[in-house]
Amino acid sequence: MDARQFGARLKELREQGQLTQAQLAEKAGLSQRAVSHWEQGLREPSWSNVLALGQALGVDCLAFQQVAQIVTAPRRGRPSHATRDTAGKAKATPTKRSRRNT
Repeated sequence: MDARQFGARLKELREQGQLTQAQLAEKAGLSQRAVSHWEQGLREPSWSNVLALGQALGVDCLAFQQVAQIVTAPRRGRPSHATRDTAGKAKATPTKRSRRNT
């Protein structure tokens, strides 16, 4: 199982338990940043962290081996803004006008 698949399953189990990343991290005695990195597939947890996550979620560690229903591709950078019209062309953005000295 790769880090991305583990992350997708972790997110799925966390959402089923109706927990935020911060709540799960607190219950498991971990940092919210670590939970975020694992869910994004950026890092893999150690075995002791997998045990802590399983206990906090109330699931057996084998639950992480099940295939997640949805695996999203990792996204890099900032989310894009709606800067395109329906035809797919870039919208013109207004430019800042300079003030004249009078």
